[in-house]
Amino acid sequence: MLWFPHLLITLLSLTLTLASPAPLVPRQDSNTTLTPSSSNSSSSSSSNSSNSAPSVVIYPSTSNAKPITLTGTSYPQFGQDVYAGIPFAKPPIGDLRFSPPQDAVFNTSTYQATTLPPACLQKESYLTSTGISEDCLYLNVLTPAGANGQTAYLPVVVWVYGGSFTAGSASYYNGTFFLYQGLASEKPVIFVTLNYRLGVFGFPNGAPSAAAGAANLGLRDIQKGLEWVQENIWAFGGNPDQVTVAGESAGAILISLLYLQPDIKLFKSAIMESGAQSVAPIGPTATTWNAPYDALVKLTNCSYTLNYTVGSNDSFTCLKTLPAEQILAAQLEMQNITQFAVGFVFGPSIDGDLIPDSPHTLLHQGKFAKIPFISGNNKDEGTGFTPSTTNSTAYVVEYLELLEPNGVTNQTLAEVLALYPDVPSLGSPFGTGNETFGLSSEFKRLAAILGDAAFQSNRRWFLQQANAHGLSQTWSYLFTRKTPGTADYLGAYHSIEVPYVFGIPQLPSDLNPVESLLNNYTAGDALLSREIIEYWLNFAYYTNPSPAGSNTTSWPPYSTNSTLLQLDVGNLTYLADDYRSKQIDYFLSEPKQFNYRRGHVEV
Repeated sequence: MLWFPHLLITLLSLTLTLASPAPLVPRQDSNTTLTPSSSNSSSSSSSNSSNSAPSVVIYPSTSNAKPITLTGTSYPQFGQDVYAGIPFAKPPIGDLRFSPPQDAVFNTSTYQATTLPPACLQKESYLTSTGISEDCLYLNVLTPAGANGQTAYLPVVVWVYGGSFTAGSASYYNGTFFLYQGLASEKPVIFVTLNYRLGVFGFPNGAPSAAAGAANLGLRDIQKGLEWVQENIWAFGGNPDQVTVAGESAGAILISLLYLQPDIKLFKSAIMESGAQSVAPIGPTATTWNAPYDALVKLTNCSYTLNYTVGSNDSFTCLKTLPAEQILAAQLEMQNITQFAVGFVFGPSIDGDLIPDSPHTLLHQGKFAKIPFISGNNKDEGTGFTPSTTNSTAYVVEYLELLEPNGVTNQTLAEVLALYPDVPSLGSPFGTGNETFGLSSEFKRLAAILGDAAFQSNRRWFLQQANAHGLSQTWSYLFTRKTPGTADYLGAYHSIEVPYVFGIPQLPSDLNPVESLLNNYTAGDALLSREIIEYWLNFAYYTNPSPAGSNTTSWPPYSTNSTLLQLDVGNLTYLADDYRSKQIDYFLSEPKQFNYRRGHVEV
């Protein structure tokens, strides 16, 4: 896999953890002071006073409805309580490795929800400060102080992290400031983050995995987490009928894949940032995607049993019995094999169940849930995935051939290159004229192709098909802010909006982990962050980002002339979603070449 340092540094903005939150106060140069309203911040019960830890009582079906008391941690400086590391499924270890998640079982009547859970198995990095473990199916719940089943019935926001289906952690994303703003604007929510299995543990591929029903386990984990929310979130003061699931990149893709279950009832709305169904590596199907599986079993010395069947002495059984660390090491070693050095190796695939067919086809047929959603992109989605060494048409062609494992015909390549000529003023970052930032003009060309093929086209298709099949409650945005201090050649790149959603630009510089490393957020950025959070809160409350009476700039539904809202500092304006129509329509006309992907981009 290719990782890009600038993307990693951007995400460092979210390293304020729930376990030890820094004081969250507005920037001194912002015009609004955010203070939780007294009606919300002082509603703690006696069990949630400053002298005692907060607690809630759940009655899970797996405990025969016997009460389980969960004890959390109070943060009175924010008017919030945190319940961390709550199991929503049995540990997927031993015989449960490579198996769909099963409901969690509490062995005692009390549970200390005071420690952030480890991330699921992945390469250790800044994302895994709480450690990594195969036993990782836990979630965190953040509530207003004193909220419980007797004191509140609030909308719920569930965050699903991104990370190319191989990285990420629920504990990395801190909703403290998101909720803090909700308290200040009298729209408090319950904020949930959940883990899902990654890499080969969450998205095993190959015929043996498919025969064992082991495809798309990470997606099933998310679904199981949402089922837990439906059953238990009332105890924290949450309304199970008012759940908004939100995520970015791979998280957004996985949420969009849940839409392929037309009758799903686990959420009432969704926010998907930079990700839609067809971005996912949905094909070849799990039963034919054998090359990565072959490589994995060889690296783990399980290849002596490789026979593409499931039995008592086959490769799949061998993998189930190995130490998890050995399997993870083999997965990481695969990055040194040319065939798997780039792009998705483990990810969602058509399984005939959760993903019964090509998402592109299912959307066209109207076979998806008609649940309101927001889906948006950043202006320059492709720049972060384009090597700065791109310097020739031949390199662009080679890269595109790697991107599409099913093969791109010579005719298709010629047509794509004709649609995206080597003209700097037409490339990405868009709107920068003939400037090439010291790089080859071919960089801007390839960045434009990648952003449109992998992100813009699929968002547009989802929205178009939603409207065509009667779902008019959809909204879309284009985030165009280039954060000061980031490299000019990146523009408004993939993931750059995430800190704004979590309130990072509103922090004073001495508390902002990113500002000292990379970004130079301004008062305008702080205001943009507040505006975005307000839209998201409105959507969680009203299924409309700008309901009547809201103090936000009006945001028309996408069904109103395919309108986008541009998100930028001092520039919340309307755009027609018709840019590069000829180019984007071309990608949508070739779904087998551009939508059945094991993509090269990291999401």
